[in-house]
Amino acid sequence: MGKKIIITSGPTEERIDAVMKITNMSTGALGCVIAETLLEDKGEEIEKIYYISTKMSYKPRVESKKVEIVTIDSTQDLLEALQGIFATDEIDIMIHSAAVGDYAGKYAIRAEELVDEIWETIQKAHSRAEISKETLMAIFENPASVCNNSTKISSYEPHLMTMLTLTPKVIGQIKKMAPDVKLVGFKLLEGVSKEELYQVASRLREKNQADYIVANDLAKIGNGKHWAMIIGENKIVAECETKKQIAKALEQLLF
Repeated sequence: MGKKIIITSGPTEERIDAVMKITNMSTGALGCVIAETLLEDKGEEIEKIYYISTKMSYKPRVESKKVEIVTIDSTQDLLEALQGIFATDEIDIMIHSAAVGDYAGKYAIRAEELVDEIWETIQKAHSRAEISKETLMAIFENPASVCNNSTKISSYEPHLMTMLTLTPKVIGQIKKMAPDVKLVGFKLLEGVSKEELYQVASRLREKNQADYIVANDLAKIGNGKHWAMIIGENKIVAECETKKQIAKALEQLLF
């Protein structure tokens, strides 16, 4: 039997209302190149690739019945898709190249309503001692009059505010769901030294029990170039200059 692989690719999208979303600049191009390269070079050794990405992300252009496209929007969608796959199939390799957003919209609110609620709380207080940072923070955490995020918020709100909250770290859940899967994670920083990038990526690898981390520097991506180093246990196992080279290096490490 051939290998079964999951590739996550592209950004996640977190909804603010029925039409507005928070996302990032990832296109899924790297994940796409990795999938295409594996299919072209190792197609006979692959039984299936689950390719998980958002609707507008790049998809593999290689026609193959071995590829199952799984379309997601949010970080939660991604986690649920992974849980479903791991629960029903035995996966050999997980290449987690998706640019999972760090933040999701918790709620949207009109500034006037938030100010009114704070002002009313202050007015009801019998003494200054009743108004604490914790009291005010509780209002920010859970205000009474948030906008309905299941419909479109008016385009004419001059003081619309959105509270963001942290998304779950997907890479930290993978080995819990599939302890034996061979895991490749990705780390992106910008304009840092090679040593700093290595240290940050190494800590990420150790923390999440990844087999490899592809460490990228945003300042070195563009114009056909995509510099990265692939970090294994206590060392750099490959250094690449293009997306294709990254794909080829992963291919050699994983097969």
